[in-house]
Parts: sequence; structure tokens; C-alpha cells
Amino acid sequence: RIAPFSTIKRSTCRSTTSLRMSNDENKEKVKFFELEDAFEDDGENVVGTKFFGGNTVKEELYVPEEEERALELQNVIKATQQQQEVEYKRFEDTNAFGDEMAKRVGESLQMAINAILYNEESSSSEGGVASWKEDPSVSWETPFSKSNEGTSSPLKELASSKSFYNKLDVAILSGNTIKSDGNNHAIEVRWDVGAVWPNPWESRILLTGTSILTVREADDSLVLLKQLDRLDGKDAKDMVGSLSSQLGPRFWDVYHIGMSPSSEMDPRLDVPPSSSTKALSKGNMGRKKGLLSGYNLSYLPPRLVTEPSLVDTNGRAGRTAQALPNHGFTTAIKTMGPNKEDFVPVSPIEITISKVPDMEGSTIEWSVPVPPEVASKSVLPLPLLEDEMEDSDDDDDSDSESLAIKNNDTPSNFSSPGRIKRPPPNPPQNLGCRYSLRPSRLVATVPYAGNPQDEDVTQLRRQLYQQVVEKDGFKPKLDPVTNRPIFFFWMNDAKACFTRAGGLGMAVYEWRAEWSKSNEIGIELEC
Repeated sequence: RIAPFSTIKRSTCRSTTSLRMSNDENKEKVKFFELEDAFEDDGENVVGTKFFGGNTVKEELYVPEEEERALELQNVIKATQQQQEVEYKRFEDTNAFGDEMAKRVGESLQMAINAILYNEESSSSEGGVASWKEDPSVSWETPFSKSNEGTSSPLKELASSKSFYNKLDVAILSGNTIKSDGNNHAIEVRWDVGAVWPNPWESRILLTGTSILTVREADDSLVLLKQLDRLDGKDAKDMVGSLSSQLGPRFWDVYHIGMSPSSEMDPRLDVPPSSSTKALSKGNMGRKKGLLSGYNLSYLPPRLVTEPSLVDTNGRAGRTAQALPNHGFTTAIKTMGPNKEDFVPVSPIEITISKVPDMEGSTIEWSVPVPPEVASKSVLPLPLLEDEMEDSDDDDDSDSESLAIKNNDTPSNFSSPGRIKRPPPNPPQNLGCRYSLRPSRLVATVPYAGNPQDEDVTQLRRQLYQQVVEKDGFKPKLDPVTNRPIFFFWMNDAKACFTRAGGLGMAVYEWRAEWSKSNEIGIELEC
């Protein structure tokens, strides 16, 4: 403990400053403290306490009850870590890789890509992952450019493209076996390609699509025989059209220049994403929005997302949905100093609010797309979850005004007369966080300038439902639990920031003018 400054007497200071050392006096050195003994630990004294003026007796600082409590908490944390999953293994997710062959192909191909882009050593001995090889006469049809039509192959072109972009990332998100014939297999894989374009504002682009791979099993390896690539969008071969809309500088990125790099935007398509195994549902087949309808209709391709969630009992006043919850983060990002980290901002952040059946409160769920740089890892970190508990010592007890009222005293003259005392918000419960492969979606959205828990949101939801479902005849997708339409909120003025090593580590909330109506309210439709 450091002794309070007020305990030093003025007379002591005077006597100290009045010390004089002349040539005639004894030249003996004056020691204010024993520096050599200040940091010794002899089993009784606490290291450094003599130097800092604190208590030197260990027994007075040691509280047995507190030490036992600390050990109990440590054991609880260890037990919680053992019970909870602390990592997400992508290739073991059966919702993404539905069969064993698709898992083997996806994991082997991803390891070969990471060896080129991130210099990660690919070894078939690690976890039994098969090595990826390309047949000398591999057939490759793709919208991506080729440097040499005769001798080019997917991995060779990937290696040569790495030097052109400021950053290049490829993630294999899912896979499904289409056909098997002996040792030959046809696998459809879905991928995300992210890149930072080499222009002054470093545009961040995202391309999504699928590939049909024909591979042959050979010992402990997989040999690529044929590959057919298709981009999501109207034209599966239109690379220029897919890039052109993402290369220009965005107004709000320029307005907030220096706050964060350009964000990676979740793609919105005019047609369903490319897939040989899924078609538009009969309920909305052939439907078109009305000529004068004020909403936007978009198809969203499948994406890997992280989804923090909680149960909130504070209602609109709590404004819990306006920011990503603390338990959704898995790291902290250094943005300044010599060890600052590179990070990838993504947008938008999606919020869904629904009632909890037979309980008080609402379930709030955030959905954040994982950028390809992070999604390319085989194992992703999960946060350690612990429900927040209320402190037994209320923070209001330390407030001088509340203490005065409690003791029937007159409040201090320094207290604010207009300050309104409100009870502290209830802590959130049922904290959760997971990764999942979000399926392709059809959504209708309208622009909005406010926040997800504004009162105006309810009225806009009703108007959107009337236009999309009742007037234009689209079939809404229903929540399997509540059996009600699924509404959501897009925060386009927020960026979730990821690092490859740690995952989600920061959120940036931008100011945007009300006239821009940058956020959106949406409803999910059958797709």
C-alpha cells in the first residue's frame, strides 16, 4: 500500500530540505532509504514495498478467505473451459461439408491454397489430410484470367496473381459430392475470394462463386482432373461486371478516411447464387416486385458468419442491440504503435430481435460475415462465455448523492439538480456465440436512418410486410420457433474488424447524416 501524501508532515519536509553538507562537516552520505534492501524478499517482506513506502509484512496483505475464493474461481473457469467449445473446426461441420469426400477435398484444397498465400506448410501427415495435386493435363474453365492458356492451372495462376494484389485471400466454405465413380469423384465447392486492389484508396473486393471439381483418389493424395468455376450473378463468366461495382471509392469511406480501411461488403445479387443443387422455391418462383414498390429485392450468397446472441430484458430503453456484445469478441486489435496489426473491416452487421417463448425479454442475435482471410483457417476461435452477474455492491452506493438520500441528509450542493436517477440495466443472460454457414437468402429491404430499437422500426416493418407479402405476393420465411416472419436490421454504418490470428477484435461505428438513410430494415423471404 502506498502511504497517502497527506500524512507527510510539513515540518518533516522542512527539516529534510534544511540539511546542509559542507566541506568542514562529516562527509558521511545521507540515506533516505536502503535501496539495496528495498527489493529483497526474505520470506517476510514483500518485494519492493520498502521502496514504495507500503506495508512490508506479508501476513497483513494475505487474506485466507480471498485466497480460497480466488482458487475456487480459477477452478470454475477451468471447468467452464473444459465444458465449452473454445474453437470451431470448419471441416467437421456437417452443415458445410455434408459427406466425408467433400470434407477431404475441401480441407486438402484449402491447405494447398494456404501454402501459397500465407506460406503455411502443407503436410499430409498432419491430421491425415490428403495432399493436393494437379494432373499435368488438367482441364480448367474459369472466368479468371490466365497467363498461359496451354500450361496454366488453378494453383499456378493463384501463385502468380499474389504479386499483383495488395492482399489476396481464398476460403473454401462448403462442399458436396455430386457424383462418385470408383476412385473418381465430382465435388461442388463454394468459395469466397477477397482482395485489396492496388489503387490509391485500396478498394476491398469480394467475389463469391462455386467450382465443380473432378478429382481422383491416389494413395494419400487427391489429384485434380477438371475444374469448372462459376461466379455468382447474372453472368457466371462476367469478371469485369463483378469487379467494376467494387473498385470505385465509397463516399463514407472517403468521408471517414483515416478511421479504418475500406470495408468488405456483403454481396447482393439480382439472381439466385450459382449452384447445381438448389433452385428457387416454388412459392416465390417468377415473382417480381411492383413497379412503384419502395423496397429493394436482393439475393445473398451463402457466407460463413459469426453469431453472438443473448437474452435482453431491458427493452428499447436499454439499446442493447445497437452495438456488438463484448462476448462476441475473441481478440483485441492493436491499431497504433510499432506492433500495430492489419485488420479486415466487414459490413453490414445484421441484427435480429425476437420474443422469447414463455419468458420475459427478447433474444438479440447479431450476424457478422467472416472475411476470407479469416475463413481460410481450418480452426477458428470461440469466446469463453459467462453470464454476467449483478454485483452485490451496487455502484449507486458509492455515489455521494444517493448516500445522502439514504441517510436522510441534504444532497450536496455540487450534485446536478436535473439529474434523473435510473436503476441500473439488467445484465444480459443466455450468452451465446457460434459460427455457421448462412444459407443463400432472398430478402427485401427499405432504407432507414435510425437504430435497430427505435420505435419507428415497428411501423416500417408493418409497411414492408404489406408491400412485399400482401401486395406483391411474396412468401415470407417463418421462424421455426415462433412461426412468425423473420425481420432483421442492417447496420451499414458499422464495421466489424477481424484479424487472421485472433478473429473478431473490434467494431467501428461511423457517424452518417440522417438524410443518407444508410441503414436498412428487411424481411427474409422463401428461397
